[in-house]
Amino acid sequence: MTDEVRLVGGDVNVVVRVGDTIRRPPEPAGVVALLQWYERVGFEGAPRYLGTDEQGREMLTFVEGEPAFAPVPSGDEVVAAIGRLLRHAHDAQAGFVAPVDAGWDTHVASTDRGEVICHLDLFWTNVIFRNGLPVALIDWELAAPASRVLEVALAATYWAGIRADDQLGDWGVPLQRRGERLRILCDSYGLNAAQRHVLLDELVAQRQGRLDRADWRVTGREAVIDNLRWLEEHRRELDTVLA
Repeated sequence: MTDEVRLVGGDVNVVVRVGDTIRRPPEPAGVVALLQWYERVGFEGAPRYLGTDEQGREMLTFVEGEPAFAPVPSGDEVVAAIGRLLRHAHDAQAGFVAPVDAGWDTHVASTDRGEVICHLDLFWTNVIFRNGLPVALIDWELAAPASRVLEVALAATYWAGIRADDQLGDWGVPLQRRGERLRILCDSYGLNAAQRHVLLDELVAQRQGRLDRADWRVTGREAVIDNLRWLEEHRRELDTVLA
């Protein structure tokens, strides 16, 4: 058997590369069905599901490219490409019907209903780049039904810097022009005026919901609280950009 190489970047599961495949703990049935659907319709922005190995681990194709390690690519063209990639991922779901036993994770969205299946974990290293631009999303274990607006809002917390300053410095994300970058993300995804109007409300509600739920990991509470405080302090200027 080809040697296993443990991959770094995530903080949830042990993931290894074996040749041209990824081995990881099994994901919910809904995620497996979604990845199979993406293969069927030819969406190239996600790994392919290959079944399970002799150890019961899920097998996926290895997505060629570079995860966004620090300092992350952060130009306006990157933000715009993130928006387009998310839009393609959502639109490619037209006709997809989740299995009854989907088992969606509720850690982020806390729901089993929504407009589309959202990735919901656009952390920098979950985005794969080629030639300086994002081309694929990996680590779909937190995916769940949610609104398009919430997906864009959560993407903005990483790629437009809509979060507390001290959570961005180590990753090299610029602290300037955050409002402009948020607008670029919304434009490239194609959010309409009504969706932009509720974007910050949905983000605040999602953050507050994570604090209120009993299953929230205690180690992350302060970061969420800091982000809520930052949003409160900058809400007026961000509302102006989104108007």
